Amino acid sequence: MFRLNEIRTYLTSPETRERGREKVKQLLKASESPSGFAAIAAIGLGLILLLNTGDGDTPETPQALSVPQTAAAQHEGDMAADDTTAATAPIAERPAQKARAKTYKLKRNETLLTLLDRAGISNKDAHKAVNALKDVTNLRRLQRGQEVRIIPAAHVPGRLQELRLRDSFQEEAILELDSDNYVASRATVPTLPLTHLVEGEITDSLYLSAQRAGLPTPVIVELIRLMSFDVDFEREIRTGDRFQVYFERDYAPTFGDIDEGRILHMKLELQKRTLEATYFEDEDGRGDYFDSNGHSTRKTLMKTPLDVTVVTSNYGKRKHPVLGYTRLHAGVDFRAWTGTPIMAAGDGIVERANRYGSYGNYIRIRHNGTYKTAYAHLSRFGKGIKSGARVKQGQIIGYSGATGRVNGPHLHYEVLVNGKQTNPLTLKLPTGKTLKGEQLAAFQEKQNVVVADISKIILQQQFMLTTQTAANDPDATARANGLANMGDR
Repeated sequence: MFRLNEIRTYLTSPETRERGREKVKQLLKASESPSGFAAIAAIGLGLILLLNTGDGDTPETPQALSVPQTAAAQHEGDMAADDTTAATAPIAERPAQKARAKTYKLKRNETLLTLLDRAGISNKDAHKAVNALKDVTNLRRLQRGQEVRIIPAAHVPGRLQELRLRDSFQEEAILELDSDNYVASRATVPTLPLTHLVEGEITDSLYLSAQRAGLPTPVIVELIRLMSFDVDFEREIRTGDRFQVYFERDYAPTFGDIDEGRILHMKLELQKRTLEATYFEDEDGRGDYFDSNGHSTRKTLMKTPLDVTVVTSNYGKRKHPVLGYTRLHAGVDFRAWTGTPIMAAGDGIVERANRYGSYGNYIRIRHNGTYKTAYAHLSRFGKGIKSGARVKQGQIIGYSGATGRVNGPHLHYEVLVNGKQTNPLTLKLPTGKTLKGEQLAAFQEKQNVVVADISKIILQQQFMLTTQTAANDPDATARANGLANMGDR
């Protein structure tokens, strides 16, 4: 969750005051946390109103943060601000002249050494810099598009003054000139913990509808994985169903980008029932998702081991599309583009992963003494998937395709119970852990807080809409102040 003191410090820092409008606008787009929003309101309504005047580019409703393609503009803005300060300060107080920073992108088949050469750094200094950096980062893992921020020495041609290389979201490698040597170190990238809410209506598949609503791909994948224990995608997902996802994310103000985190709460409103789950950690730090009664949403097997838009054939007898005669279709087909990742329906050991007659590329997993699952017509197997390999539930084991006797790309999925083929869509599976006593009470308290936060977020969205016209409508300002007070806890 957003921590009040961190927001207050961030909003009142010299850096934020220097570029307050853009930074706070990014912050509001990145998060809808009630406590974080209240912190912004506490700094002053005028700062919020500032965001809705001028260029008029504020969206009508809060959107997911738009992540810049590069950090170059940000860094150049930093240096421009430094130059302005130096030009207006008295001569005696001016800082030592510093060359302007420039951000370079690693090109295809380019190394850091050749990038430094392109940046005008001498061969001698480039080699010394690379050798120093090897101690703090793996330069072999650098990929095309990697950004490298370089500051050359102001008065020595070919000399490097400073280099920054962000090799993960949380950290960056730093190289600095110290006398005639280069000193390499690592630094943590400052981040702010946020939360964000995305909700919407299903118009085709859950994946595509969530994507259009602005839910980030990693969160969509996790949502589908968690819902796959209970959802019959063939018969339950319908146009008009709704979804709601409340999740964590980290925001890096220096770079203006975000890293998606854990789902805190999710809800799927279907025509006949509503599925809802909240994340909860016990006293030992073990976390899982539970429904309102404290039952774990995790089951022995997933009903659907991939995201589906249409189930192309029901379990039972059908006319085989290639052979042309009626035969028992022992399983269910999920239509999916070639290359769609297929997940293991549960923990287990791979019994076979090979070409298997009309099934084409085929995987069978033994989960326990009762259950086995089979996956057919795969285009290829996942990394390390072979007979005897252990797999975890949700692990990618292969990719959908059209191998074997088929008339189009899809996944054929079977569940075997005590060796007998069973309809996977109607199979009743035992639930996992059930919370009781003090654990159940703690969970329900946590769930109540999360649900209350989501309710406050709805008010915050109304607040944002109201403040768009507040500059020209005094009554709107009063309404916005009222909503802000309701959002503080």
